[in-house]
Amino acid sequence: MSEAFVAYRDRLISRHQTAATSAISTVADIVMIGSIAAGVATRRVAVAAAGLSAGAALAVIAHFFQPGTVRDEVTQVLGHPIWAIRAETHRIFRRAATVPAGTSQM
Repeated sequence: MSEAFVAYRDRLISRHQTAATSAISTVADIVMIGSIAAGVATRRVAVAAAGLSAGAALAVIAHFFQPGTVRDEVTQVLGHPIWAIRAETHRIFRRAATVPAGTSQM
C-alpha cells in the first residue's frame, strides 16, 4: 500500500471520529451502492443519479456532526474518488491503519 494512500486514509478516518458521523456516512455509502445496483437493474440512469444524490446529501449531513470536516471531506473525495472508495471500505470494515513490516495489503 502506498504511503500516500495510507496518509489519505488516515485523514479520512480522522474526519469520522464521532459515532453519528461514522454511522450516517456508512448509511450514505450503502445508499450510493444500492442506487448504482438499482440503476443497473432498472437500466435507468435517473434512478442511479437520484440515489447517488441522496447518498451524497447524507454524507454531507453526516459531517455536520463533526464540525469543520465538510469542506475537507468534499474536496478530498472529489480529488481522489477511487482512493475515497477504498478508504471508506477500510473505515467501514475497521481495517488496521498499519501493516506489519514485510507484508503487503491490497
